[in-house]
Parts: sequence; structure tokens; C-alpha cells
Amino acid sequence: MKRAVLFALCAALAWTAWDTGADPVRLARGLPFIADIVGRMLPPDLGVLPAALLGALKTVEIALLGTAAAAVLALPLGFVSARNVAPPALFYPARTALNFLRSVDTLVYALIFVAAVGLGPFPGVLAVVAYTTTSLAKLYSEAIEGIERGVVDAIAATGATRLQILRFGVLPQVLPLFLSYVLYRLETNIRAATVLGFVGAGGIGFYLQTYLRMIDYPAASTVLLVTVAMVMVVDALSSKLRARLV
Repeated sequence: MKRAVLFALCAALAWTAWDTGADPVRLARGLPFIADIVGRMLPPDLGVLPAALLGALKTVEIALLGTAAAAVLALPLGFVSARNVAPPALFYPARTALNFLRSVDTLVYALIFVAAVGLGPFPGVLAVVAYTTTSLAKLYSEAIEGIERGVVDAIAATGATRLQILRFGVLPQVLPLFLSYVLYRLETNIRAATVLGFVGAGGIGFYLQTYLRMIDYPAASTVLLVTVAMVMVVDALSSKLRARLV
């Protein structure tokens, strides 16, 4: 049985490699072109560093504002989509809606909001809010479903109202997890926001797209270096904060 499953997996991977045109020979032939582009990027053009830093700041602002708004909006959605808290009449429609909306990527939301409100960082913020709200609501609901029931039952036995049970029995258990999830989403949103500029939603991606279209590879390399540094700093800070919450 195990051999049959292993054979089926290998056959599926082989077919996938063939169907996607995965060819190591083609990759080997393309390596000189990659090396040529990297060579054109060196040395970086530090003259565009102020613009790159401004783009990085916009990217952080987009991710920070979008994540903060989504963290708040996701709270009620997380509770109504938790099986052990919400009644079935609320749980099933809420969970279905979240699963549907989460299937749409941030970049697709950005395209929609650029068409709706125009170019700039604002549609980027809206795109981050739209996707992150559904993602956090899903994580929130899973955290709520994993709470210790003993504490909740003890508070309920005192005659507490449903709101008091949520306030004193549920929130203290899930709040550290909620904060950890928000910090993690901030990390991922920083990365996501770097490419929103490619569709006109502001941030450092706008500068990267502009320089690549102009075939100004030294300027593009400066933007890439700033992007890498920005992501590394945010990841390091977020990891330290999340470690303190555990």
C-alpha cells in the first residue's frame, strides 16, 4: 500500500514537471542571462536612495495601517466564525464568507481598489485591510475554538452573562495569540505591500517597477537592497515581540 502511494506521488510529480515545462537544461541556459542582469545592477546607484527610502516608508505605512485596521475589524468576525461561541445561524454563513474572501489575493484586491479609488497608497491600504481582515478572523476563530473550557464553565456557573463570559473567560486566553497573529501578519503584509506598487497601489514597488521599465538596473538594485533591509529589520523586530508574547 505504501509503495503504491509512493509510486502515485512520484508519478504525479513527474507529470507535473512535464506539464509545467520544468527543464533544468533551460535553466542552465538561462543562467548567463541572469548573471548579465546582476552584472548590470552593479554597482547600485545610490543617487536614488532617498526615493527608495521614501518608498520603503510608504510601504511600511501601508502595511502598518492596513494591519491595524484589519486587527480590529477581524475581532467580531473571529467570534462569529468560532464554532464553540457562535450559534449555527451565524457560524456557517460567517465561515463560508471568510473562506470565500480569503481565496482572493492581496494583489487582486489592490487591482480592484485602484480601479475604484485611483492610484496611490490608499488602495494599497484598502487591499491590505480586505485580505488581512479575513485571514486574521480565521486565525482568531481557531484560537477561540482551542480555549480551555474549564475556565469558561466556571465563570458561567457564577451566573455571568454571555458578554461577561467572553470578556473574562475567553479574551484573557486568546489575547496573547491574537497579538502574535497580528505581528505575524504585519511581517507578511510588509512583503505583500512591496509588490502592490506594480499595480499602482503605492509603496516601494512603484519605484522598482519604474526603474525596471526604464532598464535602469543600478537604480533598481538600490531599491531591491532597501527592500531587503526593510524586510529584515521588520522581521527581526516582530520576532522579538512575538517571542515575548509566548
